[in-house]
Amino acid sequence: MTKLNPWQFLSTMREVSGLQNAAHILAFSGASRLNLENSLSPPIGLEAASEHAGGKALDEATRALLDLSPTERLSAIDELIASSHGRHDPWLLETPAKRFAEFVDSASSVRCSFEASLHTALLLAIRGKEVLFLSQNRDICGFAQSLAVLLECKLQVQFADPLARTDTTKFEAEVAFPPFGSKPMNTSQIPRRTLAILDAEEGKKRLTEDVLALADALAQSTGQTILCVPDGLMYRGVGVEPLAREALVASGRLKGVLAVPGGMIFPNTMMDTDVLVLTSSNMDGSKVRMLDLSHPSFSGRTVRGRPEILPGTNWARYLEESTATDETFAKDVSLEEIKEKDFILSINRYLLPPAAVALEGFLERSRTIELQDAVELIRPLSLGKAEDGEFTIFEASPADVSQHGLLTQPHKISTLERAQMRKARNQRLLPGDVILSVKGTIGTAGLVPADAPTSDEDGFWTAGQSFMILRPKRGGVSGVVLYEYLASPTVVEALRTLAGGSGIQSIAIKDLKAFRVPIPSEKEAERAELTFKRRQERHAQIETILAEIEAERTSSWPSRELNRDMP
Repeated sequence: MTKLNPWQFLSTMREVSGLQNAAHILAFSGASRLNLENSLSPPIGLEAASEHAGGKALDEATRALLDLSPTERLSAIDELIASSHGRHDPWLLETPAKRFAEFVDSASSVRCSFEASLHTALLLAIRGKEVLFLSQNRDICGFAQSLAVLLECKLQVQFADPLARTDTTKFEAEVAFPPFGSKPMNTSQIPRRTLAILDAEEGKKRLTEDVLALADALAQSTGQTILCVPDGLMYRGVGVEPLAREALVASGRLKGVLAVPGGMIFPNTMMDTDVLVLTSSNMDGSKVRMLDLSHPSFSGRTVRGRPEILPGTNWARYLEESTATDETFAKDVSLEEIKEKDFILSINRYLLPPAAVALEGFLERSRTIELQDAVELIRPLSLGKAEDGEFTIFEASPADVSQHGLLTQPHKISTLERAQMRKARNQRLLPGDVILSVKGTIGTAGLVPADAPTSDEDGFWTAGQSFMILRPKRGGVSGVVLYEYLASPTVVEALRTLAGGSGIQSIAIKDLKAFRVPIPSEKEAERAELTFKRRQERHAQIETILAEIEAERTSSWPSRELNRDMP
């Protein structure tokens, strides 16, 4: 009979009894052959799995698996999990698991918290380190014990809430992967020193396990902590997140922030994540290394477009090396600069994307002024509405800006009473105004056309609250010139780096006011105006041609016949 190789065997196990039970079967088989102590009791499904795989073939395949080194066995398990399409197992694949293990390579004891840290915990245990794995998932704990037997490594497994700190052993390092956005099962188990960091001792604030894990790390004196958190925690301005970031920066323990594109660590989600590297409490750092792992130096793209870790990269080593001169993907940022940015830790606030570098070079070669000196900034307010209002106005949204840059008649219609009209008139759009989206869809710019209605009483246009109205000052840059600048893809990308705040990002008014605007020469301004006019004429010609094409189509067979029979 043909002998199954280890990977075929693992596939058979998955088919018969599921991934976790397969590991349990393997561990039982391995324990009996290796005479390991504390071997597991025979799992349900072993007899069925043996019969399904063909008795001797199963036995031979098990022996072949055990002939591999523990590291090779773990690779075989990882390959099995990676091939499980549509899986929901909290398992970090081999490459990212190795990157995290490299961070704590010099530590002799490591605490690994939450389900996703299991693969890293096993890698460290195989290397002979003292490792404790903690999880609130009983099945995952059983899975971890099975794999430890199979891999012939010593792994302490504790079924407990990692944030409750019921274990008292001190470890030199910790690797933590709290579930993103998940509510804690029981906040009464969380130590008071952890809750005090978030000013949440009374239990009135909304807490999630990721922000609690950050506070928990700050409450410990562990030599080094590697913590994976959602990117939103780095910039949100609501709830306890700002308190957590401020406490983190004030601690002086933040050594690095590594921004990871969605899908590169967790293949089942495209949520952007950040890896926080904290030093021990007696290491007072004055700078934080910001590193963008989406840069081609660290990642590539798979066939499906998902970012993938490049082989041979070492994230931990790069934190120790001198900063590259290319600040588009790495920079050492002072704590003072972070404080000036209100403790926001999103790396796009510190690293310069290529567009920002190009814009900076352009502005350095130009005569510039701040946006607040070029325009009057008008922030639209909520107008409310009256069902029986006697006045009608049109309120613009980003969808009302045409592809060629002119604002079309807004689709949203509001009816107002006379008392509401005073507020509405203050934010009425006038020809030549530029509207700029500063909330939600950041960077959408539109020019109010010359034929926009200007009535004081009825039918005029206004802007929605996602916009800022930019009204050019007399003697300065025109609306067309300002629009041409703000609508440039390079400038749009640079504007987006200013966005921050809560879940819906927005640009702070102070940052918008200080945004630099170049002053073109008289000839350059005339050329920009002429180019814009010619472009609009071409757009009009294109629209005419498209209308003629549609008319020809509807006037010929079969549309002509079908339209005739329409009721």
